[in-house]
Amino acid sequence: MPGPGRAPGASLAPRRPFRDGREKRGLCDPEELSVLAERVGELAAAEARRLVHGAAGLLRGGEQGVLEAIERAAQQAGARIGLAALAGVIDWAGRDTPTQAPCPGQGHGARLVTRRARTVRTLLGALQLSRGYYHCATCREGFAPLDLVLDVAGTSLSPGLSRACALAGAEMPYEKSRQFIATVTGLDLASTSTLARTTRAQGRRARVLIGAEHTTAARATATPAPAPGEGPDVCYIVLDGTGAPMLPSETTGRPGKDGGRAGTREVKIGCFFTQSGRDPATGEPVQDPDSATYISTFEPAATFATHAKAEYHRRGFDHIRQPIVLGDGAKWIWNIADTHFTHATQIVDYFHAREHLADLTKLLTLVLDDPGAFEADLVDQLDLGHTAAIAAAVDRLDLSDHAPDLARPAATEVAYFTTNHHRMQYADFRANGYYIGSGPVEAACNTIVKQRAKRAGMHWTIHGLDPVLALRTLHQSKRDDLLWPTTTSPTPQT
Repeated sequence: MPGPGRAPGASLAPRRPFRDGREKRGLCDPEELSVLAERVGELAAAEARRLVHGAAGLLRGGEQGVLEAIERAAQQAGARIGLAALAGVIDWAGRDTPTQAPCPGQGHGARLVTRRARTVRTLLGALQLSRGYYHCATCREGFAPLDLVLDVAGTSLSPGLSRACALAGAEMPYEKSRQFIATVTGLDLASTSTLARTTRAQGRRARVLIGAEHTTAARATATPAPAPGEGPDVCYIVLDGTGAPMLPSETTGRPGKDGGRAGTREVKIGCFFTQSGRDPATGEPVQDPDSATYISTFEPAATFATHAKAEYHRRGFDHIRQPIVLGDGAKWIWNIADTHFTHATQIVDYFHAREHLADLTKLLTLVLDDPGAFEADLVDQLDLGHTAAIAAAVDRLDLSDHAPDLARPAATEVAYFTTNHHRMQYADFRANGYYIGSGPVEAACNTIVKQRAKRAGMHWTIHGLDPVLALRTLHQSKRDDLLWPTTTSPTPQT
């Protein structure tokens, strides 16, 4: 099914000579738009005729796979029509070349130098632009106003294609992302290297925007309070960390768990969400729909703490009656809670506590008559928040006399419960309808880090992975609009 004779991206706008100057800034003659619309309409009609006759011919052939061939042909015809319209309108706008224009930096008067051509790749294909180029003598810099309007200054990719590349690159390995985009669009829009560069560039931009938000939130003296009786009553700050596989250059001097060189660097993750009530049937807490947002960083705990506090304020959590910090028992989590969320209730993830009970029972198996009954009794005590009873049960085994080699590791496990006593009052937490599990942040560790960064054979640099995690963090938070603000679609006119 052949395409039209006109090259994709060729302008359909009527040509007019280059203007050396204009007294009044404004777009070219609007009547040209009518001519352009008619010519695009003619192209669309020709494409439609080719598509209809070509599709009919394929169907008469009776071969398998006909529908996909027709779909692809329709897709490419639509891209050619759209690209022709886009090229024509941009060419029409690009011929608006007054003798002077304000520079984007300081607003100085910049003079028109020439009209320059360039190529921009879009979701519809390659687009040829010709637009006025200006130079600011004060700033000593040149610029093209139309590039700024189109948001293509300093890049060869349109915003739409940049977004597609970044989202695909954040989700899949870069070569697979390139293949995916080509399969979906039917067009070869970007190379693997271009897609990787775009993903990293957009991810770095995401980090800058997130940082700016957090800086503003941290400097704000107060956030607007909701009306009395409105809004959630409980908010959660759930913190955790997970390792990302690194190249050796990123782990030099860092010991691993086995005493050798570390193979990972920790990514710290924060999950923030609210709760307004419980399930009336079960009494279980219910997370407010779409209330979860996330933060992530390779930075040390002290820096991560400032991000967590800023996100807390950005979300307006300072106006919520009951904040809760949930974690797995790591000391850095409670240091953050003690320093930055002093009025929050602290809860150790119940399932991590259960794992520690299982580890304790396994450690003591050789000196226990009935390990199963011993562990079940400890679980009952844990459910009631009786950490002292757990310690007493171990003391009764008199390990110093009967199994001295087990005394120290058993004491370490017992200390996990006694030092976290106030964080393990699970009976009270359940009675108040609080979450006692850190599942939301563990799921985020899996979604944000593991699914992209921990595939077979992958090893990263922080420079390469952090932008990807920034994009995935925003996407998981359903906040892509921070990076790509939603714009109003063009209004059809007759």
